[in-house]
Amino acid sequence: MKKRIICITILFYCCFTSSWAINVVPFSGELDLEEASSYKIKVNNKSRNEAAVKISGYKWSFDKNGIERREVAKELTIFPKQVLIQPNSSQHIRISLQEGIVPRIEKSYRIIVEELPVRRYNIKSNYKGASINVLTRYVTSFYIKPSDPISKVKVTESRVTKNGFLLGIKNIGNAHTHFIDPKLTITQKNESIMISNKQALSAFSKTNLLASNFRVYDWKFPEKEKKLFDLTKPFNVSLEWNCENCNNTTDSISFAVNSSSD
Repeated sequence: MKKRIICITILFYCCFTSSWAINVVPFSGELDLEEASSYKIKVNNKSRNEAAVKISGYKWSFDKNGIERREVAKELTIFPKQVLIQPNSSQHIRISLQEGIVPRIEKSYRIIVEELPVRRYNIKSNYKGASINVLTRYVTSFYIKPSDPISKVKVTESRVTKNGFLLGIKNIGNAHTHFIDPKLTITQKNESIMISNKQALSAFSKTNLLASNFRVYDWKFPEKEKKLFDLTKPFNVSLEWNCENCNNTTDSISFAVNSSSD
């Protein structure tokens, strides 16, 4: 029983001490080298304790299955890389590209802001002892804008699976795109349906297709719609979405999905 009480006390204290952790703004942004030489983020410390913070930059990409890859970005200058922020204070972090040349293809980065452990003492007791400290970590998105940014997607492969279809898409443009509020229209012979449910389209809506990146999307029919189609036969698909970095505020692709036996 005593061990259980001790565990509950520690858990409560962890939650209490971390309720006012650091925060970072903005969470996503870009640097246009034609207008500015550096990009700034703001780290706020609204706690009653000083916060030691470390800032790191990583090149950012995905593999074809959507697994994120990071590589230390030696070409970025981050100042300061480490800082001690006083209680109820803020610190601006400046990020710049060493060569300072507008890229031909958008550069994508993760800027990671993490709180480092700081030794503190329990001032409410008669003895000194290190308090329990739960640290905070923010992973933000950062882009260096190319001249005339535009996203352009191309379907490179599509085929029927047991429960839906596999779709290979490459962004052949020079800037990233998100599939914002996607809508999927599927047509087979005289049957046509449109799917806009966010959960059903989460395979698309939760992704970011970076410039020059290739992704394979494994989409599965919702059970209700699956019954309407014969997955042993080809069908046509149209995918529409709202986007940034496209000619208009919307973009779309249409493609035929062939059965695996064809």
